[in-house]
Amino acid sequence: MIASAPAGALWGGAFGALAGTLSRLALKKVLRSSDAVFYSVFSAGILLRLLLLAAAVCLLRHERYIIVITFAVSLILFQTLFEAFPLKENGTKRNS
Repeated sequence: MIASAPAGALWGGAFGALAGTLSRLALKKVLRSSDAVFYSVFSAGILLRLLLLAAAVCLLRHERYIIVITFAVSLILFQTLFEAFPLKENGTKRNS
């Protein structure tokens, strides 16, 4: 499936960027909704990203360990990069 560790990192980064972007778009869409809706979308996103990681590792179970590890680390890193910055509703609001 994936021939080398750099290819595993590349594919992991691509899937991580896709998952992070979709998660960010879903959260941005429900940002002004009630807390129950926002947190249900947030929780569902965490569960779906975990299932994506588990499915990818299951599909790569016949590959060498270094490929699976680089894929998983890259996927998690890129997902985190897309979610590291806060969503802004109307700019930064301060309690002052």
